[in-house]
This record gives sequence, structure tokens and C-alpha cells, in this order.
Amino acid sequence: MNTTERGFTLVEVLIALAVLAIALTAFVSAGAQNADYATYIRDRTIAQWVARNQLVAFQLATDWPSVGTQEDDVQMAGSTWHWQADIQTSPDPAVRRVDMRVFAVDPDDDTPSEEALLLISGFLTQHPEAADGPGNTEDSNNTGTSASDINQGSAS
Repeated sequence: MNTTERGFTLVEVLIALAVLAIALTAFVSAGAQNADYATYIRDRTIAQWVARNQLVAFQLATDWPSVGTQEDDVQMAGSTWHWQADIQTSPDPAVRRVDMRVFAVDPDDDTPSEEALLLISGFLTQHPEAADGPGNTEDSNNTGTSASDINQGSAS
């Protein structure tokens, strides 16, 4: 055997493989964290839609929501979500504060998670009756919608 020929020793090959294994493990771990974060962002986005839809439903309802806690389950984006609304008074008697919490529901046992995925606060304003305002008459196509029904404002 010629002494000028050199190759990699077994130790050098094992060290190179160990470094490669560590790098690949870190790469796979980062990819898994990315996937988990994308799922979390998707769930938070849907939870915001659930909360905002309920705030708008409170604002558009003909009955002024009473102070206290209300909750229900809704379907959105192929999943069940549980919302809980804590309705409170405010210094202005014509305004109510609503703290909406949204929870993911486990599809296996239909129970909401312990931790809220989202907490959002909104304010609801009490509007005068349609007959009290000027120009609030029934619309021309007889749907029964008055101007106050159309001008309810948004809650957020």
C-alpha cells in the first residue's frame, strides 16, 4: 500500500454522519414548529370570526342584551367552537361592554378546551326606537326594515 494514498477514517465518517444527523433533526423540528404555528394562527383567525359574528348579532338584535354571561356552541370552518360572552354595564347607560372568549371544542368528546383561544372586547350601543327618530319610515319595498334597523353600527 502506498503511503501517499489517504482516505477517510472510520472516525471521520462517523463524526460527519453525527453532524448531519443533528442538522437534519433541527431542520425537521423547525418544520414541525412551523406547521404547529400555522394551525394556531388558523384557529385564532376562525375564533376571531366567531367572536365578531356574535358581537354583530348582539348589536343587531332587537332586544338589548342583559348584563351577565351568555354562551353557546357554533359551527364554523368545519369545526365546533364555544363562545362565552361576559356582558357588563359601562359608565354610559346606553353602552354595554362585551368580553367575548372563544374556545376550541374537542371533536371526540364535544368539550371546550380549558384555555380560551381568543379574548376580544367590544362595545354595544343602545339605539332609540325607530319611531323616535326623524325620517325613520318603513322602506318602499315593504320588507319591514326601518332606518334604525339599517343604521345599527358595528361592534368591536
